[in-house]
Amino acid sequence: MKTKFILFFLFISFCSLAQNGNKSIDQAFKLIDSREDISYFEVTKDMFKMLSESREISPEFKEYISTLHQLKMIQPRGEKRQVLGEELYNSIMNNVNLKDYTRLMTQRDQRSKISFYKKDGKNENEFLLVSTNMIIYITGTLDLQNIQQFEQIIEIAGSAMGM
Repeated sequence: MKTKFILFFLFISFCSLAQNGNKSIDQAFKLIDSREDISYFEVTKDMFKMLSESREISPEFKEYISTLHQLKMIQPRGEKRQVLGEELYNSIMNNVNLKDYTRLMTQRDQRSKISFYKKDGKNENEFLLVSTNMIIYITGTLDLQNIQQFEQIIEIAGSAMGM
């Protein structure tokens, strides 16, 4: 009887594990983007198009902006920011289907976790940075060679989020 119970428990555990990792990044963001204890920021392709038409930015930055399709950021807020950041990190890592992504970097220490992924597509590439401080998802026709310019986008988004 104990053996049957243990096998049944293992089977249930295996089934619940198999359900994890089946969501797209957009679906996983929808699970958490309406929470009161996080800041959420999104820029669509149309906004990037408008920004690239601006006369006040440099030609190089205009060219870079035109390669972006979507930017989403989530940042934990409040007194329990560290605990919430850990929760958000685990939520994304447990729910997102990352099998088509290449892990570029992982860093873990006592205070934080960071994982960086890339997915090459026919029409666009996807980048996902998941950390206990912030989750960033970006799509576009950009590659790792011009991802350094991404810092400027983060500065714009950070200003919008009050970071």
